[in-house]
Amino acid sequence: MSEDKLKMYERALAREKAARKEAERILEDKSRELFYKSQELQKANIQLEKLVKEKTSELEGVFENIVDAYVVTNLLGDVLKMNEAAEALLDFTIEDKKNLMDTLHPDDYEKAAIGFQKLYKTGSLTGFNIRIVAHGNTILLELNSSIVYDENKQPIAAQGIVRDITQQKAAEQKLINSENRLSAVISNLESGILLEDENRKVVIANERFCDFFSIAITPAELIGQDCTNAAERYKHLFENEERFVTRINTLIKLKEQVVGDELQLKDGRILERDFIPIYEEGIYKGHLTTYRDVTLHRRFRKNIEAERAKYSSIIANMELGLVEVDTNDKILMVNQSLEEMSGYEEQELLGKRGRDILLDKESQQRLLEENKKRLKGTSNSYEVVAITKQGEKRHWLISGAPNYDVSGNIIGSIGIHLDITAIKELELQKESLLQKLASSNHELQEYAHVVSHDLKSPLRSLDALLTWVKEDNVDVLSSDSLENLDLMGTTLEKMEQLISDVLEYSSVSSDEKEVQDVAVSGVIDDIEKLLHIPDNICIEREDTLPTIKADRVRIQQLFQNLMSNAIRYSDKEMGIIKIGCEQSKEYNTFSVSDNGIGIEKEYHDKIFEIFQSLNKHKDSTGIGLSIVKKIVDLYSGKIWLESTPGEGTTFFFTLKKIII
Repeated sequence: MSEDKLKMYERALAREKAARKEAERILEDKSRELFYKSQELQKANIQLEKLVKEKTSELEGVFENIVDAYVVTNLLGDVLKMNEAAEALLDFTIEDKKNLMDTLHPDDYEKAAIGFQKLYKTGSLTGFNIRIVAHGNTILLELNSSIVYDENKQPIAAQGIVRDITQQKAAEQKLINSENRLSAVISNLESGILLEDENRKVVIANERFCDFFSIAITPAELIGQDCTNAAERYKHLFENEERFVTRINTLIKLKEQVVGDELQLKDGRILERDFIPIYEEGIYKGHLTTYRDVTLHRRFRKNIEAERAKYSSIIANMELGLVEVDTNDKILMVNQSLEEMSGYEEQELLGKRGRDILLDKESQQRLLEENKKRLKGTSNSYEVVAITKQGEKRHWLISGAPNYDVSGNIIGSIGIHLDITAIKELELQKESLLQKLASSNHELQEYAHVVSHDLKSPLRSLDALLTWVKEDNVDVLSSDSLENLDLMGTTLEKMEQLISDVLEYSSVSSDEKEVQDVAVSGVIDDIEKLLHIPDNICIEREDTLPTIKADRVRIQQLFQNLMSNAIRYSDKEMGIIKIGCEQSKEYNTFSVSDNGIGIEKEYHDKIFEIFQSLNKHKDSTGIGLSIVKKIVDLYSGKIWLESTPGEGTTFFFTLKKIII
């Protein structure tokens, strides 16, 4: 023990000793005062023992057998008589000749003196509690005592019954503590609490109950109030006012327990009510009503039900096969798509191991290995070979994930199955096609050189013939005819150059040509000369079309395909084709728009695929826009369109600027 604690203990002990001496002094003073009040008191004390023996002898049979402790003392507290119960309680016998003051707890000396004064003054003392020390413990006693008088009505002794109420008081205190805790719990419950007695008087209510019904007074002020007409007073809060009143009256009349009554309030809240009647030995003593705000719970449950219905419908009707299995790979559930994929009905699969029925031997082993990963919490995808009920071999892609319970334990797995048989067959076809394509490309390159030579030769011959005709008839032909011959020659030259460039481009994929300055406006001029443009179509261009660094043939081919499509699919009395450009730091964004037939949104991506032609036009090969996209891709750009069917289409494409 530390020095400070030791000093504190010594001071406390000193105060205790001082208090005990003071109490003893008070008792002595009071005793002397009593003795001096009557000269005959001394004589009475001498005769006391004799008188007590005489008095108690008359009651000997009664007090010897009394259950409670009985004690007789003189006016100084010396014990003159006590029964066995008293000896057992006080932990001493009559032979010990003890004074009751010797057994008192030190802190109760003053209280004992005050109690003795009251006893001497009134002649009796009932229900007086005081502590003693006996059997090494502090015991709480209840005293019911009285003064013994002689024949002259003079006090000569005190007698009383003593009861040990230590456990009783402890139990009472526990009950009080329990009541306090219960009161605190009720006050802070999220549920509204109302307890009524058999006469419908309020016994208990809490704040939450007052909040639910907008009651302005406190729960304490509610206690004792009559609830007979309460339903009428508060029915205006509820959607169905009359049902609210009728239901409460029915519950009270039947006096039967009802759980989960749902009440809809006008402000949108939903309350859930429990009615619990209270009986004691079969006699009705009142009822407890609890109210809970379940608004959020009800809305959440409705949302969950809606989501469950939605996803159940999706799962049932989706084209992907769904299988739920336990940790032993036994099937718990399959959807309709899986039934169609496998040829089995759900009842034929439930409770059986899926691998034994649906997979070939090699895939069964694969599934075992994947399931081991799944039990460790790993999601995975893999291919298996399935055997349908009809014996047909199919290729399935399975995407599996662990299935967990609410505690996070793995209880099985869920697998989504996709039939990829057609894809597998396409892969085989693809390999075959790639081989054929490689061979065709080689033949095409050789063919391109032959075609280039075969096409250029007649063009050159035509050019030579035109020159001879012009020279032989220079004096015969008119100036207009000579000019037309010159134009034909120019056109033949451009055709020869275009054939050379196009054939050379077709033999090269992404290999860059020599980059040069290409005036887009000049390219448009050349295209207008090459294309047959009807009189009802007008081509408009911005004055600010840039000069870009690129391969001229590719740029001409790009714009020519877009303009050709715009002309080909024009359906207006006056067709308009507009060409524009917006420039940024890294890209030129070109636009080619028309007022033609337009393109449905669902085809905006499809039209860039090779051999895809939405309208079977006689001049359409279905490769023009795929070539356009390929050229745009070569310049690290992108192409897209905006279109309104019946009003027209605008193609946008970006070409990354090349800096040399």
